Amino acid sequence: MDREIEVKFLLRDQAPLLRKIAELGLTCIQERVYEKNLRFDLPDGHLVSRKQVLRLRQDNQSRLTFKGPGVLEEDVLLRKEIEVVVSDFEGTKRLLEALGYQVVMMYEKYRANYQIDSLVISVDEMPFGLFVELEGESPAQLRQAAGIFGFDWDARINLSYSALLNAFNQNTGRKFRDLSFENFSDLKVNPNDLGLRFADLV
Repeated sequence: MDREIEVKFLLRDQAPLLRKIAELGLTCIQERVYEKNLRFDLPDGHLVSRKQVLRLRQDNQSRLTFKGPGVLEEDVLLRKEIEVVVSDFEGTKRLLEALGYQVVMMYEKYRANYQIDSLVISVDEMPFGLFVELEGESPAQLRQAAGIFGFDWDARINLSYSALLNAFNQNTGRKFRDLSFENFSDLKVNPNDLGLRFADLV
């Protein structure tokens, strides 16, 4: 259907979430894996000016993704998303560069995916914190899932990781282009640095 419906939460601790996942008997559809993402744009910022994303991702396969501008529906971000599997990460990167696109950001994470019915739960270990992403068929489904997992719905995040990096830079005076583990290796990031609060209800 080429549509993405998702919401994120910032967590203090992964252990309670993993216990709940086990308790519910969710299926692990992707074991924890390192993921590298490259965002592309034209030199004049053509895509970002239109709130569009062109991303090349590599984990246990390589995928090229286009995302359109996001719209909020029932407090959840909806975006047009077209994603295709590509056979050659470096070859696809060279192809995009030959077309005039350039890498404007790199971000990395460790991700594990779990599924129950049509809901996918992604546990994301990011350089600046632990996040969980819920993706499903409707905003109502995501809100219900947040309640089941004990997340504070009012602490939901409808921003991309690149937008959160921009918020971090603005709040801390940093000028990081890339959301890399190397850049954040010696930093202790608190929720205020990201303009967020923890969603774990404790």
